[in-house]
Formats: sequence, C-alpha cells, structure tokens
Amino acid sequence: MHRSLARALQRQARASSWGYAPSSFDLGPRKLPDGLLDKDVADYLRWTLGTVQHVRVGQQRSAALAAALKSELERLREAGYQIGPQAHTQAITLLARWGRNVEARVTLEEAKRKGMIESAEPYEELMKGHAMCGDLHGIQQVIREMHQAGWKITKQAYNYLLMGFSKRGEQSHALSILEAMKDSGLQPDRMSYHWTIMACNNYTAARRVFDDMIEKGIQFNDQTFSALLKTCVKAGDAANGMAVLVEAISDGLKPSSTVFNQVMRLHLKPLDMNAVASLYRKMREIRIPPDFVTYCIFIRACKLECRGGIKVDGRAISLAEAGLEQARRDGTDHREVYRELLSLYNKVGDRKKAEEIANVMLKALPGDNRTIDTSPTVWA
Repeated sequence: MHRSLARALQRQARASSWGYAPSSFDLGPRKLPDGLLDKDVADYLRWTLGTVQHVRVGQQRSAALAAALKSELERLREAGYQIGPQAHTQAITLLARWGRNVEARVTLEEAKRKGMIESAEPYEELMKGHAMCGDLHGIQQVIREMHQAGWKITKQAYNYLLMGFSKRGEQSHALSILEAMKDSGLQPDRMSYHWTIMACNNYTAARRVFDDMIEKGIQFNDQTFSALLKTCVKAGDAANGMAVLVEAISDGLKPSSTVFNQVMRLHLKPLDMNAVASLYRKMREIRIPPDFVTYCIFIRACKLECRGGIKVDGRAISLAEAGLEQARRDGTDHREVYRELLSLYNKVGDRKKAEEIANVMLKALPGDNRTIDTSPTVWA
C-alpha cells in the first residue's frame, strides 16, 4: 500500500473515538492515490472502518457502519479502483464482526458470482459472524457451502463451529466436534480447546478437556484458566473454582480482579466468609488491586453474616468502608457501594453511621431524587 496513505489512515485510526456516534461513520469525500490495487483497497477499508471491529456495537450503529461500508465501496468502484477478492473478503470480515451476517452473506454471494473467491477465508469470516451470535444453523450452512465449493474444512472453521456450540452451552456436540476434528487429521490448537471448555456445563468435563490439551503439549494461558473457571461459575462449584484459581496462581499466572470477584461470588451462597477473606488477602498479597466490585461483594458477605446472626467485627466494616474510598479514587459510579454500605450499617444496627452515609448520598448523588430512608427494612 502507498506508505503516505497507510500512515495517514493509521493516524486517523488512533485518533478516532471508540465511542462513535452513527453520524461519525460518514467518511466524506476523500482523495486517494491513483493505481491502488485490490490489497490496497482492502487495507484502506480495514483502516477506515475496521477500527471499530472489536467494539460491541448496537443494532443502530452496526447498520450505520454497514451503510458506510456499502457507500464507500460504491464510491471506490465509480472512481475506477479495483474491488477484487481481498477487498471483498475484508468487507465480509467487517460485516460479520459487526453482526451484519445477512449483508455479509450477500457480499459473499456477490463475490462467488464474480469469481472473487480465492481461499476459504471469506467462508471462515462469515462463520465467525454466525458463531459470535451462537447461530449454529448459519455455521452449518456455511460449512456445507464450503464443501460444495471444493474447499476443505479448515482448523479455523472447526474452531468457529466450537465457538458457536460454546455460545449455546452445547457440551456434548462440542466434545463430538473436537473428536471429529482429530479424526480428520487436524490437530486442535489452544483456541479449539478453549471453546470446547467454554461449552462444558460442569467442571469434570471441562477438566478432562483441559488435561487432554496439556497432554498434547499445548501451553495454557490465562484465557484457558478463565474458561475453566467459568464452568465452575456456571455450575456454582465454589470448591473447584477456588482450586482452579489457586492452580493458576501457582503456575505463574496473575488473574485479574474480575476473576477473583467471580470466585468470591461463588462463596456467597452458601456463605463462606473465611474463603472470601482469604481471596481478598491473596489479591493484596500478589498485588492485584481490588476494584469497587470486590468491595461490594465483601459488603454483601458481611450482610449475609448479619442475616445468619453472626456479629460482624470492626475489621470487616473497615474493609467495606475501604470499598467506598476505592470507588471515589477510581472515579467510578459508586452509588452501588453507598447503598450496600448503608444496608450493612442498618443490619449491624449502627444508626449513626447509616444516617451519615445517607446524608453523603444526598450530597454526592444529586441525580438520585428518591428520598433516602435509613430504616433497616428499606435497604435490607
């Protein structure tokens, strides 16, 4: 691609906001160099509209993106630029990632009519779009079309099929596809095992897949452990959730505060205050700063102790209060922390502290016009 154009598009991509309004997708008139090849056009589309390909876009925004892409392709055609196989593939990629699978299929059909399919990649990208939506019927239809067109089912295609099963929680089908992948002569990679683990509904099945991956010499990472942990979260399996977290730390990984929060939540029902406190101490020990969600969970644990008739000590109250300070420092919306803390004070019978928090809430949260009642029944 022309270096000057590539640099200009890269600068534009870095300067673009990740919170686009639909009107900002209008690319406007743009002078491009003469003699752009198909690959150059594909790169141009990727740098102008591809900067939002990993953002969660709503229906309105995705429609605006699709309209902008269509308009830009028409403009490029009218200007005489080459719209070849790579440009078509890039258009399918973008549409699929925005969740516009119908438009992606139309583009794929157009590319087939014009003889613009040079690899299995356009099919794979459409499969990915269906997989992200959990549309198994769409994935299977694309696989049939690939086979009819004479393309082999690739490892990537199998992985997208596994992704689709994981989105639907289809454990038995995912395990069958993993075995079929091996039987076809393709060696599953880390993502194959990742999506299969994500499809599992219980820790036992997920652990077998994980151990098979290790036996095959495939290195795990934090994503693999996160997938294993999610099976524990889905099944409400606190004991194995804690075991997976301890194993990840002992293997040199550094789980995020979000992972710790997930395991903490598992120990709320039934309440295991020792486990919650232990997880909090481990976070501090390996220097993972708790976020305001961590403190909210800790406050809820304190409330559950009160409900069980157990007296909450001063240290627990101090940790709960630390959550409010953390939320203030982070500049996050700490309304939830205020309310949880107010509820806790009511449960322990500290009327004075409850009134203090209520007064702070009235000053700090002027947008909340609801009258704040400090009676225990309201905030329990």
